[in-house]
Amino acid sequence: LYDRPATKFVASFIGTMNLLQSRFVGRDGDRLHFNAGALPLEATSETGEAPGEGAVRTIGVRPEDLLAATEAATGTAPARVSSIVFHGRTLRLHAELGQGIPVVIDAPRRAEGFQFSVGDVAHISLRRGANCPMLPS
Repeated sequence: LYDRPATKFVASFIGTMNLLQSRFVGRDGDRLHFNAGALPLEATSETGEAPGEGAVRTIGVRPEDLLAATEAATGTAPARVSSIVFHGRTLRLHAELGQGIPVVIDAPRRAEGFQFSVGDVAHISLRRGANCPMLPS
């Protein structure tokens, strides 16, 4: 249920999940490629559905599957940090992508070079190998 939720309700009920409205831009084998604003995402479809080019779908992304960096790089999108919550081993960043898209990111508390404050821009990307389901509307 946690790794492969079948619905938006299950995705948000069991743990935290970013539910990102994302535009379909293509596929590579069984990996579906989407953009949530400027953030590139890869998703899977349990039903095998491949949406039409430009179609909008909800992609579920767990906070631990997003990475935050201080420098922009290929495959990252800028997000302004609005709050930081201490969670023991991790820090939970609440941020906003362009177009007002909210995202939650779990980052290691002691990561080298991890120095974010409220108002800073974090450059976020999808963790390689992340399981991001395409959820039904």
